[in-house]
Amino acid sequence: MRIISIFLIFFTLLFYARDIPRDSLIQGRLNIVNGASAECVMHQFYTQSGWIQVEGEIGRNGIDGLYYKKKNGVIKDVLVAESKWNKSRLGRSGKNKVVKQMSQEWVLRTMNKLIHKMPSKIYSTLKRFIEHDQYRARLFRLKPKANNTIQISIYKIKNKGLKAFDEIKDRQLPPISIISPRSSFEKRMVKAYNACRQKKLNKYLPVLTDSEVAYLLRDNYIQKKDVKVILQ
Repeated sequence: MRIISIFLIFFTLLFYARDIPRDSLIQGRLNIVNGASAECVMHQFYTQSGWIQVEGEIGRNGIDGLYYKKKNGVIKDVLVAESKWNKSRLGRSGKNKVVKQMSQEWVLRTMNKLIHKMPSKIYSTLKRFIEHDQYRARLFRLKPKANNTIQISIYKIKNKGLKAFDEIKDRQLPPISIISPRSSFEKRMVKAYNACRQKKLNKYLPVLTDSEVAYLLRDNYIQKKDVKVILQ
């Protein structure tokens, strides 16, 4: 009877043991969570100011933010935006990595992939705006700051050349406290930020319980060491 009890305890502990990922996996998954959070906030930022969002990604690649506005039922304005978390930089692709992310060439190549993958009149229409350089290009940066705040900065992308272009700071919003946002706008941004982080933490770090996720969301910048403390 004693042997049976020991085995029951052993298998119970084994069943409830948590599959704790390696440090490198934790960091990689947090990078995804942070990047997705920035993109989520960006969508809220633009759609709440009247932009209509169109799917711009194929899997995890593509255009983070593809938007348009209509006037009298006709598309009049197009916006292509890329979201970045903290200090992340725009990447490069193509042969010898000469095509810079968010350049006009890169945007057109991505639009061609979208048209091939998801044939739709809307993509063809937006592509014509981009071909004639009649669109806005923006870099949306979400950065964690001191005192549990986040800061949104918007950069205009000018001279959309193949290899390089100017990133001109357009707007830098005051830091937003995730603990005590002051306005309805800040509350919406914080709500989007936390909702996205919660969803992605549940997806990429399913080992965490709901209460542990809620605890982590009290911090503006979840790091590997924070997760490791919880999982120990």
